[in-house]
Amino acid sequence: MKHLTKLTNQQQQEQQEHAAELQSGQKTGQEFGSVEELLRHDATQTVVPPGIAHRLRQSAADSPAPSRPWWRRWFD
Repeated sequence: MKHLTKLTNQQQQEQQEHAAELQSGQKTGQEFGSVEELLRHDATQTVVPPGIAHRLRQSAADSPAPSRPWWRRWFD
């Protein structure tokens, strides 16, 4: 047999508020497991101005290639 439960007015109101929050896309808070995870999330949410993005790409292209590790130089 199914047990039907009656919700109190307060519980119904809380459920409606929760559904409204989910629909609006607003979050009250978010936890991250590490600092790196926080930074990655922030990077996806932040829009970089085009001028700065161009300067970053140019700077990365001008930087020298990383040197090979010492152990790879010995075994190659």
